[in-house]
Amino acid sequence: MLTNATYNLMETASVLSKGLYRYEIFKKDSQSCQRCQQIWDQMRQADEEQLALLVSHLREHLDQEQVAKRMAAA
Repeated sequence: MLTNATYNLMETASVLSKGLYRYEIFKKDSQSCQRCQQIWDQMRQADEEQLALLVSHLREHLDQEQVAKRMAAA
């Protein structure tokens, strides 16, 4: 079973990942406004960075939980 902290990281990573495709749609919808397109690019980049941070830390949590599970079984 996952801890709440690990589950929360996984859920948030999932939400960010699923939302990344929207920015291309938003950019397409705002073709007449270069500033809008810049904003969508910046927001996509920020979400990608946040996702990378979450995934990296999620791996740490999963590794720690595996170690704890093995120790409990020993």
